[in-house]
Amino acid sequence: MVSSAPCTALPRRGKSSFTLQRCLLGIFLATLAFLLFTLSDACVLPPPFQALELVGKPKPYYEVGEEITYRCKKGYDQVLGFLTIATCEPNHTWVPISDDACMKRRCPYLGAPKFGKADYPNGTHQWGAQVHFSCSSGYYIIGKAIVNCVLKGENPHWDGKAPQCEKILCEPPPKIKDGKYSFSDIEVFEYMEAVTYSCNKKPAGEELSLVGEKELYCAGNGVWSSSPPQCKVVKCPFPAVENGNQLSGLGKKFSYRDTVVFECIQGYYMNGSTTSVCNGESVWEPPLPKCLKATPPPNTKPPTISYSVSTSPSTKPPVSTVSGYPNPDGLFDDDFALWIILLIILIAIVSIAIIILCLYRRFQRRKKGKTVRAQYNTYQKSLTTSAEPTT
Repeated sequence: MVSSAPCTALPRRGKSSFTLQRCLLGIFLATLAFLLFTLSDACVLPPPFQALELVGKPKPYYEVGEEITYRCKKGYDQVLGFLTIATCEPNHTWVPISDDACMKRRCPYLGAPKFGKADYPNGTHQWGAQVHFSCSSGYYIIGKAIVNCVLKGENPHWDGKAPQCEKILCEPPPKIKDGKYSFSDIEVFEYMEAVTYSCNKKPAGEELSLVGEKELYCAGNGVWSSSPPQCKVVKCPFPAVENGNQLSGLGKKFSYRDTVVFECIQGYYMNGSTTSVCNGESVWEPPLPKCLKATPPPNTKPPTISYSVSTSPSTKPPVSTVSGYPNPDGLFDDDFALWIILLIILIAIVSIAIIILCLYRRFQRRKKGKTVRAQYNTYQKSLTTSAEPTT
């Protein structure tokens, strides 16, 4: 046996030399055993298998040519053509053997039930596999929907029986107060067969509303698609929205599922949904919207210089003006300013035209005066010439 005493312990007086000798001896023996095994013609035991087990007791090592025999474990059957005997080869290896020599035993095949089907997810019915059962439309399953193939002893068995598929049937739906449903004379309803509810008319003139699902159908074995509706008087308050206009759903009375649509007047924005519906509790859902005053956006235009003449001190805030014209609301009126600008341009054009006309007339007068003066000088010259004496 190789000593397991720690070799890194510091030497002590008395037993220190003995412990060191044991460590050195253990290392020597382990190295010697490894060299003997490496240089010798021997095999170690092959690794364990999932489906195979060794016959007899294993040995530390086996000589060349020595054989070992395997057999299939419980729940496995041997497959013909595969070896279960391995021989130690000179290169320290065994003749290849594998789990393919044994195959899992199978559970009896379970077929699909009537009006249903069976599905094997693993593609086999060996132990460890499953089978999933389901029924066709209009049928429900009685029994286990998933059955497992398990190993009991040496043979596999199913942990349950194959289920059955029965037709889906429903008893008559519940009756309601102040109402009725169609086909009330039928005692058994089949899958997907439906009934329609309606409310009775009250002699006093109160109109009853059917609150809930109008149509119910048989959705499962004894299960209807939803709870039955109720017959009740539904009156929602008049939908009034301040600073808003009602676009649709106009009327004096509002009952179950009546719908109204709103919009806000100019200068206001809507807070909430534009559409509301009268629900079964006589409440508008979602709540009626509110029209809130719109905040003007910040002015990004360059500031306009305004002039004002104050004759007496006043505590009133200054009045905003555009081109000298006051605005009652204290805000600039773009249309008014545009008309003022157009008027100024028109006055400037007329003034320029008048100035040009005046200059033109003055020029014509000067030209006409020069012409008349020239004609007069010519006439005077002609008279002087004619008055001179002849010799």
